[in-house]
Amino acid sequence: MDGPAEDLRQQVKAALHTAGISQAQAARDLNLSTKHMSHMLTGRATLTLDWADRLLALCGMRLVVSIALNPQETR
Repeated sequence: MDGPAEDLRQQVKAALHTAGISQAQAARDLNLSTKHMSHMLTGRATLTLDWADRLLALCGMRLVVSIALNPQETR
């Protein structure tokens, strides 16, 4: 599974690791089950931008989304 959703999951997992926050601790802090947290971080459940932002906030980070034109697509 590649693409933006997988990239986001990997970045959130890396942020948790860097901040020294376990998935279990993040789940407790956000009032989620550890099972659902695991599913979001493995792709079995959708990791929405809202949940990614909440997880990154626990790590002292924030989510920034940008949109760029694809130079290969012309109209």
